[in-house]
Amino acid sequence: MPESPGSDYDRGHIAGGIDARLAEHDEHFRRINGSIENVAAELRQVNLSLQRLADQRLADNDTVVATAAALKDAEEARRDKSERSWTPVARVAVVVSAVVAVVGVVLAIYANR
Repeated sequence: MPESPGSDYDRGHIAGGIDARLAEHDEHFRRINGSIENVAAELRQVNLSLQRLADQRLADNDTVVATAAALKDAEEARRDKSERSWTPVARVAVVVSAVVAVVGVVLAIYANR
């Protein structure tokens, strides 16, 4: 059966439309792939940031523990020092007592003569 002259045109027109649609789909897929690549890059950055936060939290915990231990040691050292050393009032009391004792001994010696 012979083809009509319009059928070649119709087939070409339909094929051109299909090619145009396929080109649009290809462009759409390229945009989707680019978006997926951008999302993947951002996700890598989020993972790195999350890892940094986790590392920072661990370091902060170590710092808190070390600081607490140092404060405890400093408080114990302060208590030990205050228990071992004499306060100014205690020093004055000892000096006054010693002077009174010496004066008492001297008076006792002179009184017995």
